[in-house]
Amino acid sequence: MRARSLLFLIILVSVLALFFSGCVEEQASDVHSNEVISEPQAIEADAIVYIDKYEFHPYSTTISPGDTVRWINNDSVAFIIKGNLVGGDSFQSPTLRINDTFSYTFEDVGTYKYELVTHPWTKGGLIVVE
Repeated sequence: MRARSLLFLIILVSVLALFFSGCVEEQASDVHSNEVISEPQAIEADAIVYIDKYEFHPYSTTISPGDTVRWINNDSVAFIIKGNLVGGDSFQSPTLRINDTFSYTFEDVGTYKYELVTHPWTKGGLIVVE
């Protein structure tokens, strides 16, 4: 019985830690122009991708080198976005709570695949840089 209680306590603490992991605000830092904005304001980006109901809208976006994409979390849960170009550049957002945004400037030509790290079962998105 004691082992069962200990196991329950460990699982409970783990679930609570995962739940509250999105409550800590982090700042992005990278050589690219990454930024997190928590307050509504004018959005300056070449393309905007919305996160809603665990999906990216639009799923695929085509941009030019040097363009900036901004993701906006319109969902009710926190997300972390991670993406990469096969054999090339990669990026990751800090935790994005509801209405938070993250932007990234794409310099390398190619197809970037990205996903919600915190919800890996969801369908990822594509950014095509031509």
